[in-house]
Amino acid sequence: MVMKGLFTNKTSKLIIMGLLVMAIAVGCGQRKGGNNAVTSHTGSALKTDQTEEQDADVLVADGSKPLFIVEDLNMTEETIALYSLDEAKQYRYGYNMTTKFLDKYGDNSTWAEFTIGSVVTIGDFLPSSGALGEVKKSPDVWILDDLSKYSIDENKNLIAINGSNYKITGSTKVYSDTEKILVSDIGKDDIITVIGQDKEVISISVTTGHGYLYLSDTSLFDDSMIFIGNKIVSMVNGDEIIEVPEGTYKITVANNGWGGSGEYTVTRNETTQVSLEDLKGEGPSFCLITFLVTVPDTHVYIDGQEVDVTEPQYVQYGSHSLKVQCQGYTSWNKTLVVNSESATITLELESETGTSSADEYDNSTENNEENNDSESSENEPETETAGSTIKDDYDYEVDYLSTVSDLISNLME
Repeated sequence: MVMKGLFTNKTSKLIIMGLLVMAIAVGCGQRKGGNNAVTSHTGSALKTDQTEEQDADVLVADGSKPLFIVEDLNMTEETIALYSLDEAKQYRYGYNMTTKFLDKYGDNSTWAEFTIGSVVTIGDFLPSSGALGEVKKSPDVWILDDLSKYSIDENKNLIAINGSNYKITGSTKVYSDTEKILVSDIGKDDIITVIGQDKEVISISVTTGHGYLYLSDTSLFDDSMIFIGNKIVSMVNGDEIIEVPEGTYKITVANNGWGGSGEYTVTRNETTQVSLEDLKGEGPSFCLITFLVTVPDTHVYIDGQEVDVTEPQYVQYGSHSLKVQCQGYTSWNKTLVVNSESATITLELESETGTSSADEYDNSTENNEENNDSESSENEPETETAGSTIKDDYDYEVDYLSTVSDLISNLME
């Protein structure tokens, strides 16, 4: 297995995070956090003439919290779509690094464990950001995963597993990846995961199998982030085992001047060892970062020290705080996770009127070209004065936790 320092001397990557997103930051706009209900979703997985209201059975254990089915977990946008069994609606909520993802015992879990079809409960919303405070796998349901031996009787709406029959109801949801399908769409060779309560099936997910990554020799990267492919991000906390879907992944780490990546294949029901010592590369290493600003008088701070944005900056591999301020625009704090030889960051801000600095600059430039004979201050670019001054009491620390993906515009190979 050949391991390289994270990137070659061709186009390289800079991992830029509002705590945990890997990308080259080519554009950035301020997206407000919070939760919001979206599309109502009451369709049945069965071929039935029942009305939507009749489809909505309530499956909530006595004395327990209402149950939700995970229908989408978007790590780029930091949103999670949950189908409420109580209300027969889908809601999309924001989450961030302060959101606790817990297993059914209340222990910390990784986001990768919350696959489509998982049944969960949720906690209160964080007061500052409006993001979910907790997502927990329900202890009130049973789970039968990676099933290859089962039979479905569509006429009786039953699924037989290990000699027992379970009822498929009008509220049962069936998923293939994030797509909602009918029970009749399940192929005879499909591997499925079934979740239910008592004798009723809540969800069926057509899945691939799962395997395990055993992280070893982690001391150099403890308390830093590890990226497993494009969707799985976790903290390194000593030697540990992480369950992931089978497949081939590029695994990436960076910390304190060291960093690298390697490609690993996870086989169903097997454990693949990943020695992080093999991924440290040569170090300490530095990334040459070039900043492109769209607003004059933009101030950029790395680890609390202001940098000259007109000159490329060498930044050591690992995590760093990034703060951007400009009068009249919304400030933000981010965490840079650096593990590339070079990268370019375009610092696009958003005014408090809701317009991005790039749009304002383009519009004002067009106006100046059309009215280049006028010396009126009305034709001056709005980018220098748009919006009100930055609010001193704004909680940027909380806000950036709820805007993880704001720096992401493009991921370059």
